[in-house]
Amino acid sequence: MKNILKVISFLLLIALQFACRKTETLNVDYSTFNADDPRTNTPLDQWLKSSFLDPYNIDVIYRYNRYYHGNTANVVPSKLENIQPTMQIVLDGFINPYLKIAGPTFTKTYMPKEWVLFGSYAYENSSDPGVAGTAAAGRRITLYGVNEYQPLPGGQFYAWDRHRIMHHEFGHILNQIIPIPVDFEPISKGFYKQPYTDTPQDTARRNGFVTSYASGVYTEDYAETISWLLINGQVWYDDWANFANTAGKARFVQKENNVINYFTNLGISFKALQKEVQQYMIGIGRNETKFAYWLSKARTPLVTPAPNPAPAALPTFKTLTISTGADYYIKYGGSDTFSALYTSVKNAITAQGYALNFIRINFTSPTAMYIEANFTAGTTTYQSFYAFNMATTVASGQVKFTTGTVGGTTSPWVGNAAFTKASMQPFLDYITNNTFVADWLPVNVTADDYMKLGGFTVLNSPTNYFYGPLAY
Repeated sequence: MKNILKVISFLLLIALQFACRKTETLNVDYSTFNADDPRTNTPLDQWLKSSFLDPYNIDVIYRYNRYYHGNTANVVPSKLENIQPTMQIVLDGFINPYLKIAGPTFTKTYMPKEWVLFGSYAYENSSDPGVAGTAAAGRRITLYGVNEYQPLPGGQFYAWDRHRIMHHEFGHILNQIIPIPVDFEPISKGFYKQPYTDTPQDTARRNGFVTSYASGVYTEDYAETISWLLINGQVWYDDWANFANTAGKARFVQKENNVINYFTNLGISFKALQKEVQQYMIGIGRNETKFAYWLSKARTPLVTPAPNPAPAALPTFKTLTISTGADYYIKYGGSDTFSALYTSVKNAITAQGYALNFIRINFTSPTAMYIEANFTAGTTTYQSFYAFNMATTVASGQVKFTTGTVGGTTSPWVGNAAFTKASMQPFLDYITNNTFVADWLPVNVTADDYMKLGGFTVLNSPTNYFYGPLAY
């Protein structure tokens, strides 16, 4: 018994000796276990602090934390090298437009205070398409898929898609703070359907939705309407609406007005915000922001019931009207070179005993248009038509016009065209002898007129241009 007690006492003594070594330092390099050491104030941490935490009290959480995606989702951590460029995208195309248009008080008050980044999309199971972003508690936006980042130009879609997500999710955050107007849901009442994946895109458009996802529930419809108006711009939205059916178009118009009023009540000009976001999209080369893109675009109208055969595809814009004496030229000014040319044509037609009202470009397809000289004698109005081919390079915005095939045997194409040909010849030569760059003109246009006026500048001659209001 004494021997057993001695052995136990000896073992306890050894255990106490080891347990009392509290000052021993373990030489462990945690960087060998983790890609990032959370104890280190890295250059990335310093940049995030100076760019987000200090000015906006925004905490960017990029180190993997299961708490932020729950127990049912499967995600992977973000690559560290993608954090700063992704958050630069957030800063340039999301925060800065709100800062400029809504002001610092709104931006600092309502901007989400937590941004959580994950490398992959969040998947519930192998058949799940993945969650791209979420908003929570009126204060947090989670962005997934950060590991897909690429620098421009290859990363254009990534940048656009991040903005699609964040503008959508910020719409939810605003709606959590200030509810969606009660008159929004009834606009498409009866057409919301789950699962949204059962609603084809064309069906969604007929019913007044910007995407199939928007057709699932009115809260997503509201966030999608905000997002797509901002990221793809007014012409995309108008084009999407114009080629729906009549009832669908009416719903699009109501939803846009509802969103504009919602932001007005927040003290924000939605049109000004839209222009700022579009300027960012122009900077990354997004096609939907380019006038040249829409010149090359055509859609088939979604007529209900669908006719057989289906209607022919139509260009986005029907006309561009030019008149150097019109209100828009008085408001924004114009090119002295072109004004002199226009005046010479006007004076020549006046010498024939007629008054030139305007010159109009009528777009008939993405590759053809005709120029209309509209003139009067007394109370009678006449037109002369001149056909042209149109070749557009979307990437550069360059457009080249060449003489086309006469479009008919009626008076505007034959008799009237011959009558005004000599007077119109300087303008017709101007069109065929130059290569133009298509753009939203003039550059000093207000937000309310942005993407409503389009024009053409002579290549490498920035002071030689013309523009006018566009009609769908």
